[in-house]
Formats: sequence, structure tokens, C-alpha cells
Amino acid sequence: MRQSPLILTAALLASALMLSACGNEKETQPVSASPGAATAAAGLPASASAMTKAGTEALPENLPKDFPLPADASISTSHSGTADGKKSALLVFTTKESMETVIKLYKDYFNAKLGSDAAQTIDDKNLIIQGNTKDNKQSWSVIGGRLASREGVIELTVTWAES
Repeated sequence: MRQSPLILTAALLASALMLSACGNEKETQPVSASPGAATAAAGLPASASAMTKAGTEALPENLPKDFPLPADASISTSHSGTADGKKSALLVFTTKESMETVIKLYKDYFNAKLGSDAAQTIDDKNLIIQGNTKDNKQSWSVIGGRLASREGVIELTVTWAES
């Protein structure tokens, strides 16, 4: 039986969220970098471009270039892939921006991308937005919240795939 990309994405994100919620006192170490992603930084928004030059990880090569990042984002995981001819990307990052600021940034972005059909669970501690673009060509998921092990830090996991 073939699984839908959105179901697989949700399962991956749930696993990542559970691991991040456990937290530890160590800084997150990079898992993988996307070859050539740093060269794509020229087409990114100014805040994302500056981040990719300063951080140890670059944005995933396949992630749409208009994806916004907080100015202080610290990328811990960046991965791009292709399966069955369809591109995908995984991004995990932290920010010290307020939860209100992060919620506004991603709520505005995904409301424009996904429209009213997106599934959203948003409160003062959690942000979950999942859905397909209006043209049904891309699936998105962002899941995040405050880290118990690092006060004032929010971690977000973003997955994107061509549908």
C-alpha cells in the first residue's frame, strides 16, 4: 500500500518533535548539509541569506526560496532529497524570537500559501501547520514549540515535498 507524502511527513515530524521535546543540555549538532545549498543563498530573503552564511548549516537546496526564517535562526538539520522524481526538504532550526513573533511569521506565510484548508493548531506554546498549496502541487508541515531544556528557545521542524 502506498502512503501519501503528507502522512509520511506528519509521521517524520511527530518523531522529530518527540525527540526535540525530550531535549538535553547540549547544543544541537548538525546532522547533514545539502551540497550546494550555500550557493543558493543569493536568491534568499536578506535575513535567510545572512543566516546561511553565518551558520553551520545552510537551507535545504530544495526548500522554496521564499520560505522565511527569523533573523537569528540557527539551523541544526538541513536535508534535501528526491524520491519518485519529486523533490523534498527537511529543515530543523531554533530561534530566540518570541512565540508571538514566530506564530505571526508562519501563520501569515502559510495562510497565503495554503489558504483556509490548512490544518492549524496554534497556542502560546505550540505551532503546528500542515497542508497542501492551493494548486495541490506542494505539501508543507511546520511543527514547533518552546524547548524545555533551553529557556527562551523555540525549535521548529519544517518539511516540504512536491505532491
